[in-house]
Order: sequence, then C-alpha cells, then structure tokens
Amino acid sequence: MSVGAFFDEITVGAELPELAAGPLEPADFVRYAAASGDDNPLHRDPQVARAAGEPGVIAHGMLLMGLLGRVATALAGPGGPRELFVRFRDKTRPGDALRCGGLVTAAYEREGAAVVEAELWVRDQHGATKATGSLTAVLPRREA
Repeated sequence: MSVGAFFDEITVGAELPELAAGPLEPADFVRYAAASGDDNPLHRDPQVARAAGEPGVIAHGMLLMGLLGRVATALAGPGGPRELFVRFRDKTRPGDALRCGGLVTAAYEREGAAVVEAELWVRDQHGATKATGSLTAVLPRREA
C-alpha cells in the first residue's frame, strides 16, 4: 500500500488499495489494550468475556478504526484526512483475518482545496462486514 496519492490521479469509483491484518490472535488484543490504555478485560480475559455472554474475547472497536485510519493515510498521506467516521457492524474475534479497503465516492474542489471522499470497510475472511466508514480528505495536486 503506497502512502499518498495526488488529486489529479483520483477517479470516482476507484477502489482503494487493500490492507490485510491477521489472522488476529488474543495476544494482539492484549498488545492493543496495553498500547491504547483500554484495559477492558472483555478484550483480554476469556472468562470475563464468557461471563458477558461472549464465546471468547473480542477485539477493541478502535483497533478496527485504526486500521481504517491506515487506509485513509495511505490515500491522503499523514496530513490529508480531515474527517473519518466509523460504524462498527460486527464483533471481531481471534482467528479473524481482516481486509480493509474502500471506494472513492467523490472528488471536487472546495475553497481552493482538492477534496476526496471515500466509503471504507473492514471485512473478515468470510466476507462479513466488521466496520464501515467514510473519509473526507484533502489531497495535493501534482506539480506541472
């Protein structure tokens, strides 16, 4: 996945390069908990997860949002994303292999800025949608 694109190269309807993650393991959730400061035991302790009615631990929703953030910055570079909205659709569990991607839905000028909008998604190896989202980003123009 390359970092950054130019507005002049964007086509509405184009698919964004995919990002793969996993298969995820419980240790990934423990590491994410430590890195994020979100130490909810539902994400790292199978007994707590079962007591909450889950068959086992589940991933942090923000882990998926972080993956979509990587898709956003691959398109727009680190300073390009302006808005990123994510909706969690299904729980992510150990063993899930995720694919993240998106589709360019609009490209236009606004107040002198080259703006791109995209729909984003996270799916597992079975095609189940784990999260969806939308991105608004400002991209540079290729110098003539």
